[in-house]
Amino acid sequence: MKKVIFLMIDSLMPHVLEQCIEQRMVPALHFFRENGWYWKECTSVFPTMTASVDFSLIAGEYPDQHRVPALIWYDAEENRLINYTNGALPVWKLGFFPCTRDVLCLLNDKHFSSQVSTIYEELAERGKTSGSINLIARRSYHKYKVKIPFLLRLATKFKRFDDVSGPDLLTIGRVVRPKLNPPLPWGWDEMVFNKYGVNDSFATRMLNHLIKYHLLPDFTMVYLPDNDHQVHRHPRKACHILQKVDRKLQSILNQFATWEEALQKYTFIITGDHGQTIIGPDETNRIDLEGLLSGFSITSYGDKVSEGHDIVLANNERMTFIYLLKPQLESDVIAKLQGDPRIDVIGWKKGEWVQVRSGVKKGTLCYRKGGQIRDPYDQSWEVQGDLDLLDIRLENGQQLFYGEYPDALSRLHAALYSQDVNLLACTAKPGYEFKSAYAPTHLNGGSHGSMHKVDSTVPLIISGALGEKPFNLVRLVDLKDYILQLLTEY
Repeated sequence: MKKVIFLMIDSLMPHVLEQCIEQRMVPALHFFRENGWYWKECTSVFPTMTASVDFSLIAGEYPDQHRVPALIWYDAEENRLINYTNGALPVWKLGFFPCTRDVLCLLNDKHFSSQVSTIYEELAERGKTSGSINLIARRSYHKYKVKIPFLLRLATKFKRFDDVSGPDLLTIGRVVRPKLNPPLPWGWDEMVFNKYGVNDSFATRMLNHLIKYHLLPDFTMVYLPDNDHQVHRHPRKACHILQKVDRKLQSILNQFATWEEALQKYTFIITGDHGQTIIGPDETNRIDLEGLLSGFSITSYGDKVSEGHDIVLANNERMTFIYLLKPQLESDVIAKLQGDPRIDVIGWKKGEWVQVRSGVKKGTLCYRKGGQIRDPYDQSWEVQGDLDLLDIRLENGQQLFYGEYPDALSRLHAALYSQDVNLLACTAKPGYEFKSAYAPTHLNGGSHGSMHKVDSTVPLIISGALGEKPFNLVRLVDLKDYILQLLTEY
């Protein structure tokens, strides 16, 4: 059995990868692509934000099953907004300790559903070992101490963090470290200005150490975040940014006598979690939700909901959850949203039905699970209304095909049913994102979160694997079962 190394490059995009390969800027990624299987379009999860995507990946299920709705969402039981540390200003407003505790401790061990199992847990049950380097999605059977560096302890007022769960080998920068023999030497990439090791340099240095000293588990997931951070600021320099990531991948391949030897010893899976869309430079490219919904009482960012409030906003850049505290206001809120031509998709649930409208196009679409219509992923649906709202094509009355919104029916359904509360999901047209109090925005930069294929499509490379090419069409949620087969069948 060959061990598997999974490299998650945040915001890895198909058109950027292909342009870089064409210009000979990324020799490592070119090598992996030419010596393996390649899918230009692998479908991500909606919302296209790291938290919802990564948990779908390790669970092999969409958010309606694993119950991590988004990067920012409203917890009605605790009456508070959850933010898994997206943006310094909103984290400061909500409190550094609760946000850090949410992402380190509660995300995996409380928010993530106990009714689904992770790839780490299933591998352990099959006698296989696994590891996670810097991913936020990591629940398994082992417990680890959290060791907060001094400045973080000061910022969190020296409050205590619970032990966190993880696989056989777990690293979260300097905060959680495995016991290794020999230990990983200290590096400058662990300093505060390098996010205490949650960066590409530390992640690849740890992986190279595990390879060199034969310490790798059977399956290891590695998170490389730097591409995302830089593309948010400089999307037009995406090729040069990916070139820096490729140098880290070259350092992995250089651990071997030849790059071909790396594929003889290991299977490599390389993908991204979502894409990014370039936001226009003008203030009109920000959709001011609080201004648009000014007739309603919107809960101030970070405040507790009171009886007089109508709405809670959970802004995920190019996607927003709008929580309706008074259900009778639903039609009025939808009418406001539908009146803005910058708003792309508006979705909500009615019993077992999903309702869809748009600020771009007229009409209504309704659908539910079951029925006689099948999509390319062999999912069955009953569909009524204007299919053009989600760019869906129906052939022979029974076969459905997706266009600009890949796996649209399943992904929107999963987002809406990820919580048992009254909510709307709305997305922005390409070139636009949502603006609300304390939410980070990216005028003239990169942003994501929506259902559109630019946000929702990532490349996938599998190199060094045995057997036949496993997929025709592929989604990130399909990878868990494939990896389990790789590690237990060959």
